[in-house]
Amino acid sequence: MEQELSVDLLCLHCQEQLRGETNKIYKPGDTIKCDSCGELNDYERVIEIAQQKVVELIKSQTEGDMTITLDKPDEK
Repeated sequence: MEQELSVDLLCLHCQEQLRGETNKIYKPGDTIKCDSCGELNDYERVIEIAQQKVVELIKSQTEGDMTITLDKPDEK
């Protein structure tokens, strides 16, 4: 069973959707400026929260009957 899930990356300060710069590849240590409130968001923290939301979505769809581990991609 293949199903696609997606979550928005949200500002840590105002909870609005983050858009980021077009064609920029973000990496650990980067910040993303919110278009709504102007605050800077730590890229790693934003991704961590999004991953937690994906885990919650998967567990809710599988009735919590699954162990989920998310690995960080290798840095090159």
